[in-house]
Amino acid sequence: MYETELIFDYAKEPSRDILCIDCKSFYASVECVRRGLHPLETKLVVMSYPSADPKERGSGLILASSPAAKKAYGISNISRARDLPFPYPPGLVIAAPQMRLYMQKNTEINNIYKKYADEANHHVYSVDESFVDITGAQKLFGKKSAYEMAKLIQADVLQTTGIYTTIGIGDNPLLAKLALDNAAKHQPDMIAEWRYPDIPETVWKIPDMTDFWGIGKRTKLRLNRLGIFSIYDLAHTNYYYLKSQLGVMGAQLNAHSWGIDRSFLGEKVKVSSKSIGNSQVLNKDYVVRSEIEIVLIEMADQVATRLRKSGAKTQLVSLSIGYSINYIDQLGRTGFHQQLKIPPTNASSELVAHILMIFDQHYKDQSIRNVGVGAGNLIYTDFLQLDLFQDPDEQVNEQKKDLIVDSIRKKYGFRSLVRAVSLLEGGRAIARSSLVGGHAGGMAGLEEGEENAERTKKKDG
Repeated sequence: MYETELIFDYAKEPSRDILCIDCKSFYASVECVRRGLHPLETKLVVMSYPSADPKERGSGLILASSPAAKKAYGISNISRARDLPFPYPPGLVIAAPQMRLYMQKNTEINNIYKKYADEANHHVYSVDESFVDITGAQKLFGKKSAYEMAKLIQADVLQTTGIYTTIGIGDNPLLAKLALDNAAKHQPDMIAEWRYPDIPETVWKIPDMTDFWGIGKRTKLRLNRLGIFSIYDLAHTNYYYLKSQLGVMGAQLNAHSWGIDRSFLGEKVKVSSKSIGNSQVLNKDYVVRSEIEIVLIEMADQVATRLRKSGAKTQLVSLSIGYSINYIDQLGRTGFHQQLKIPPTNASSELVAHILMIFDQHYKDQSIRNVGVGAGNLIYTDFLQLDLFQDPDEQVNEQKKDLIVDSIRKKYGFRSLVRAVSLLEGGRAIARSSLVGGHAGGMAGLEEGEENAERTKKKDG
C-alpha cells in the first residue's frame, strides 16, 4: 500500500507562452500552392511510385493527403494507393513527392517563426511542426496575448507561403503539443489554448489514451493491465506505484497526465548513445536472392559511409527484413530482425560481409518488400584497430580506399562512383541517390556534389 501521494504545485511549475505550430497536411499543401489550388478544398494526395496499373497499385505509398482528400476517401496521411477508389476519381490530383521542395519550404516557414522568437526559443520538432516560445516577445508586438500572437503568426505564414497552420498554446511544450493534437485541429480558427487550470476539462478528458503524447498501443495495453483506462485514471494512480511497475516511464507518464513538463526549448540535450541506419520500402516485391543481396550490399555501404562521415565506428550491426504484403513465413512472422556484435569498424567491406552473413543465416526464400540496415554501439575514434588474422597492409589499404571513395562522392555526387553490382537487375542505389528522405527530391536527381559539378561546367563553359 502506497500511503504517500506526490502533489504537484502548479505555482512552482514553469509557466510560459509556448506555441506548437503545425503546417496543415504539409506536403499536400505545398503541392496545392505550387499548382495554384486551395490547400483545404482540393482533393490531392502525395504518392510515391504512383501507377495506373492495377497490378502495381500496391507499391504506391501515400505520404500526405489534403483535408478534402481525407474526408472524401477516408484515408490518412500514411496509406497505400490501394486504399483509394480505382480507377482514380476524376477530381483527385496525384502528386509525386518533391522532397527538396518541401525542405526548402520548411526552412522558409521556420524563418518566419524566427521573426517572433530568437534561436534559443525556437525548436524544429519535425518537417511540419515547430515549437516557439514567445514569452516576453509580445512586448515587441504591442503587448499582444499568446492567442493574438498565434493569429499573427498564422496570418504571416499564410500570406507569405499560402500554407495554413494549426497552433496549440500551453504553459509548457507538453500542454502546447496536447492542445495542438487534440483541440486546435478541430477549431474553426485552428488554435487551442490549454493551461494548468484547464487540465481537468482538457487533458483528463482526452478520449483515447493513444492520443496522449508518449502513449502508443503497447503502452496503453500495459496501463490497461494495471487498471488504467483513461488519462484521468493515470493522473489519479499513485505516482510511486506507477514508478515501481513501469520504472522511469511510469513516473514520467504520471507527471505528464498532470500537465507537468519542465523542459525548456533552449536546453541542449546530450545524447548518450547513437545509432546510424538506413531503411527503405522497395519499389516491388523482391523474390530473387541475388537481387536482395545487391540491395543489402548497397545499404551496408551507405551506412558505412555515414559512419565514416560521423567519425564513428560500430560494434553492433543489425538487419531488418519485412516480407511482402500478406506474406507470412512458417513461424507466423511478417519479417525478422537480427543483430550481431562485431569488432569496432566503419569499413564498407566488413559491414557488407556481416550483413550478408546475417541474411544468409535467416533468409529462407521469403518475398521481401522492406529492408533496414543499422549500426549501433558507436564509438568515436580515428584509430584503426587491426585484425591479427588479416594482412595489416590490406586493412590499411582498405581504409584508404573507403576514404578516397567518400571524397570523390562528396565532390562529384554519389553516381560519380558506384559499385558494379548497382548496375545489375535489382540495384537501387543509383535510383535512390536522387531521393531525399527515401522519396523523390524533385530536382532531376542532382545531389549537392552533382549540382556543384553542373555549376562548374556552366561557369567554365
